[in-house]
Amino acid sequence: MTGTFAERRAARPGHSWSAQWLTRLFFHEAEVLSNEPLAPGLHRLTLQGPQLRGRLWSPGDKLQLKLGPGLLTRTYTPLDWDAQVGRTAFVAHTLAPGPGSDWVRQAAPGQPLAVLGPRSSLALNELNPARSLLVGDETALSLAAGWRPASVLLEATVPTAAHLAADALRLPVQVVGRLPGDAHWPELAALMRAALGPDMPVVLAGRAATVQHLLLQLRQHGVGATRIRTKAYWADGKAGLD
Repeated sequence: MTGTFAERRAARPGHSWSAQWLTRLFFHEAEVLSNEPLAPGLHRLTLQGPQLRGRLWSPGDKLQLKLGPGLLTRTYTPLDWDAQVGRTAFVAHTLAPGPGSDWVRQAAPGQPLAVLGPRSSLALNELNPARSLLVGDETALSLAAGWRPASVLLEATVPTAAHLAADALRLPVQVVGRLPGDAHWPELAALMRAALGPDMPVVLAGRAATVQHLLLQLRQHGVGATRIRTKAYWADGKAGLD
């Protein structure tokens, strides 16, 4: 028998039926309103639909998009939500190959899709953004734009693209370029420590390895757990982290 287990399973009529049933039960209908390139590899997607009205959203919540006829999804962080109109937007990237990047490149106004959410992902309600620090990467741009923390520090594969996207979002940022072997980590950690004021909360979001490294740095410098929030949006060699 040829094909992967997932491919063989997807080919079964029962699997197709269950995907359709779950979509109707849990997902909401929406459509692409606009796809705005902010910088090379970074897009602002706006979605709209009557079923997005009346939904509660807080910065840090997640939205899952169903890609294709099966149950393949990708998760994004809304940067706003107009519950009266039924409209939301988020920053998505095409910096890595895969179905998520393919969808972002091809998304066009009027294209229908199914979405799940918003749902809780990163709890920020207890933190005051006006005195908080966010350290992340390109995948944290939506979070930064929606939450508006006092300071934003990003690692980025293409620093100029991260700056362009941040400027389009009217978001002041510091950007450190990624280096082979994570040789940029000492600079990133030093800038994080310099930006972190006394008793200042810090949110770490983005690449799992960087989040883990910076978390260790914070603990070694005596930053208590109550001041830290973490969320890994992606990990090397893995796809579709929730």
